[in-house]
Amino acid sequence: MKSQKGNTKTTKQAEKMLGTKVIAKSVTPSIVSYETLVEEFTNGLRFKPAFGVQGAGLNPNLKNHLSTLLNLIDIHKSALDDIEDATLNFLVAAIRENPPVYIARTKDIKTDIEYFIAKTFIPFKGGKKKEVKVYLGKAIDFNNDTKNSAAKVLGKKLLIKAINEKFDFK
Repeated sequence: MKSQKGNTKTTKQAEKMLGTKVIAKSVTPSIVSYETLVEEFTNGLRFKPAFGVQGAGLNPNLKNHLSTLLNLIDIHKSALDDIEDATLNFLVAAIRENPPVYIARTKDIKTDIEYFIAKTFIPFKGGKKKEVKVYLGKAIDFNNDTKNSAAKVLGKKLLIKAINEKFDFK
């Protein structure tokens, strides 16, 4: 209970320093695209009830429904592409303004000194993601605590700068 109160206080301090809400854990929404839907319903088909009893395969009734679904996906390909593009544009704009920050510890093999880096991920078309990392400093400077609010604040500022410098978005 005590550590939860400490985490709440640390989070509130970080939010005050940043002037924005701190997201404890960010989950990027799944992006629906023409390619992912076609893949799922042609090769993937991991939806267990679709295979029937004992993996016997699709019965004729299900094959008809699947054919109808695939035809609709084809008919609406351009709309699905537009939805994917708009979703990506929204996510990237949101990340550019307020990136979720993950603090990671790394060790220099030669000197045995531990360092902190801040990282986030930028989503791209086709389900790909690009990792963006920035150096924060020695771990000891942040009390060896990857949840340190000063590390998160510095990481967020440096990540916003790095994202704006490295990527040319619409």
